[in-house]
Amino acid sequence: MKKWSTELMLLGVVLVWGANYTVGKYGLTYLTSLQFNALRFLVSAPILLGLTLLWEGSIKMERTDLKRLLVVGTVGISLYQTLFMISVHYTSATNASLLISISPIFTGIFAVLAGQERFSVRVQAGSLIAFAGAAVVLLFGGNHQAQLYPHEWLGNLIGLIASVAFGWYPILAQPLLTKYSALRVTAWSSVVGAVSLLGASAWTFPGIVWERVTAEAWFSLGYSILLVTVYGLVAWYVGISRTGATKVMVYMYLIPLVAVWTAALVIGEQVHLQQIFGGLIIFVGLWLVKRQPQKKKEPVSIPTQYR
Repeated sequence: MKKWSTELMLLGVVLVWGANYTVGKYGLTYLTSLQFNALRFLVSAPILLGLTLLWEGSIKMERTDLKRLLVVGTVGISLYQTLFMISVHYTSATNASLLISISPIFTGIFAVLAGQERFSVRVQAGSLIAFAGAAVVLLFGGNHQAQLYPHEWLGNLIGLIASVAFGWYPILAQPLLTKYSALRVTAWSSVVGAVSLLGASAWTFPGIVWERVTAEAWFSLGYSILLVTVYGLVAWYVGISRTGATKVMVYMYLIPLVAVWTAALVIGEQVHLQQIFGGLIIFVGLWLVKRQPQKKKEPVSIPTQYR
């Protein structure tokens, strides 16, 4: 029973994160990506710290780790989340989810460059295949959606950059993850992100006419705080603690599928042959990378991209 409850919980995370590619679009109907994320992490960061304190009995981090924490929070929360929301705004949910899904490829490349993993022909071959799939999505995925997303090329490009940022995130965080839990690192990273996002957008808040913020935007914000960030992260780490990171990461590959079907059902996005073909190529590349035997210093993936 415990096994089934864990699997159902993780499937719930997949549904929540996959649907966020569509729900997130409504959050930007009036608010900018900076404003949206500043509000989101101002609320979710204290909740995550509270949950960390409840589960672990401490939220302490050593002073010597603060510099790295600032970098991790800036890249993994401030930079990535802002780019993610911009990408979701300008391109289709299908393209955004497929482009973000190649972030493990960048993690593998950065791990080699950082000396955390050895060079592997199989991993690099998988990376090249996944890049080819991403190129198909970038170059041919938007030919039929020009009216719906006139700036889709920009959203695709930003989605690719967001994938690079998220791929870099676990490499930067790896030294912290050898000393602290992933939940504690993510909670404090969210604090850093909240402060930096607020600092970057505070000057715009006096200009917001709050009565103009749509009900859909408030729903999107609440969805992002409670379901995507709090429930999603906590359930994900519970799943990892019960079944292990390797088995849990398999669920990540279901998220683009949920994103595609949600977008089709809710906002009528069409899925075209080029996108399907590009997605299949990407998943072949990811399969090759994940087939590689685990290394002792394999970086821990922090799945915050679908928040």
